[in-house]
Amino acid sequence: MSIGSGSRRGDAKRRSVVEAAARAFLTDGYGAVSMDAIAAAAQASKRTVYNHFPSKRELFAAVVAQLYEGMNGPGHDRLPPDQPPETVLPDFARTLLSHLRRPEVTGLLRLVIAEHRRFPELALVLLNEGKGPAVAPLQGYLAGLNERGVLRIPDQAAAAGLFLGGIKEALFWPMLLGLPVSDDGPVIAAAVKTFLRAHRAD
Repeated sequence: MSIGSGSRRGDAKRRSVVEAAARAFLTDGYGAVSMDAIAAAAQASKRTVYNHFPSKRELFAAVVAQLYEGMNGPGHDRLPPDQPPETVLPDFARTLLSHLRRPEVTGLLRLVIAEHRRFPELALVLLNEGKGPAVAPLQGYLAGLNERGVLRIPDQAAAAGLFLGGIKEALFWPMLLGLPVSDDGPVIAAAVKTFLRAHRAD
């Protein structure tokens, strides 16, 4: 067997373990799932699972990273610096909402909230492996606007948080709680208009 084929088999097994863990965590919760159960679901030995993931926390981090691949994968690490904010901001907001509304991502967020008392470290994993990298391209784009004098945004992290927070308050959190949700278009348009007005360079 060649080194390349062995590596591919190892990658495939690793992914199958992560997928089995994702199904188990989202169905039964983090605390109730054992590494033995994940190994059985992935049709892998316990040794194989621990070779890839020395702890359940590291396996959970891999699950978060996999569920956020659509936001954090290649091609999503930066926003087009030559495009105006009137185009980039609503596009990013719609992309993020589409991601957050995926059932498995919604399930992940509910899991972290439900398990917070027993496993507060899961929130930090979500931030480091999922949420943080997903929002980083927006912060980088805002930094470019500030440097070029297009807008005045000295604190890009705070500005990104306020912009997305207003949108998620109206369009995501009600959905997560099973409440009626407003139409996306008017909410995003109002958020963009408010953001641009607040950060005008003049």
